[in-house]
Amino acid sequence: MTALTRVLLPSSEPLTLAEAKAHLRVSTTDDDALITSLIVAVRGMCEEFTQRALITQGWRLWLDTFPGDTMPWWDGMREGVSSRLTVSRFVTIPRAPLQSISAVTIYADDDSSTIFAPSLYFVDSAAEPGRLALRNNTSWPVPQRASNGISIDFTAGYGAASAVPQPLKQGMLVHIGQLYEHRGEGLRFRGDQISVQSLPELVQAMYQPFRIQRLR
Repeated sequence: MTALTRVLLPSSEPLTLAEAKAHLRVSTTDDDALITSLIVAVRGMCEEFTQRALITQGWRLWLDTFPGDTMPWWDGMREGVSSRLTVSRFVTIPRAPLQSISAVTIYADDDSSTIFAPSLYFVDSAAEPGRLALRNNTSWPVPQRASNGISIDFTAGYGAASAVPQPLKQGMLVHIGQLYEHRGEGLRFRGDQISVQSLPELVQAMYQPFRIQRLR
């Protein structure tokens, strides 16, 4: 089982209030709070759909064990083919683009922890999604804690707003425009959060080239 927790929020949004208002052709300040909320909500939906982090942010990935694959095998004695679990030498990091991994922590049954030495693994930040790769002649440590026995702290994102790909920002502007035009229709406010049933098809099409496919 895996779980993903954001531990460091982005310091800014990919779009400024001024950029959103210029796209909406709004010159008054009456809806500034609403438009600001739309920027935050749309950025979150963009990140969830694409499985990306836009502005630099920190995450923690929790694993029960290191991943493995079920492989067929035959021991020469049994009738038919059985299977065995082989440990993978890679851990896929589920937010792109991966910048760095700051710690791989292994937990004992009494909740004490040890840090897996960075010299024993390689951070593949060129791949999308990025990977934590075990170096040759090494093996993963075995966590004693049955649940969430491993945590991987990593940083993901393009950096500052200026580094976020323009098609993603343009898709966000289109989405904000549709939500603003139809404000009050199909929107539910929960504090300062806004939820919608699904992304508009046009916005999905703009995001699709950047979408990270879930891998085994």
